[in-house]
Amino acid sequence: MVWAARLAVGATYVAAAVPKAGDLVGFAEDIRNYQSFPEWSLYVLAAVVPMVELVGAAALLSGRTRWVRAGAVVLGALTVAFIALIASVMVRGIDLDCGCFGKQTETEAEAVGWPTLLRDVALLGGIGVAMLSTRVRTPPV
Repeated sequence: MVWAARLAVGATYVAAAVPKAGDLVGFAEDIRNYQSFPEWSLYVLAAVVPMVELVGAAALLSGRTRWVRAGAVVLGALTVAFIALIASVMVRGIDLDCGCFGKQTETEAEAVGWPTLLRDVALLGGIGVAMLSTRVRTPPV
């Protein structure tokens, strides 16, 4: 179950990062639509976020205890930030496409709302399960 959670979370973050890394300008536009970040930070975030997602996913999938733990912490922090950002958009009533998996066609675009929020909460749960494999086990006495 722990390996399945790591695989699901890692694959989700790779699938999210690759299209965004391939279209930094488009991703910066998606970030701008959230109306939460200063203009000067948009392209920096567009360049950094997909790389952090990829590195976190690789660490989570590595199987090495310290790396798995580090990847889970990084992806957990990102996911908490994404949940807060999505909730903020919902509270402010901003209607926009998520941009979570890069630019998508009109029919594929995912509006920010409860399904997006619940998906990210489920991802956070998967990250928590992935962390179970990193618990320090004390030898029996």
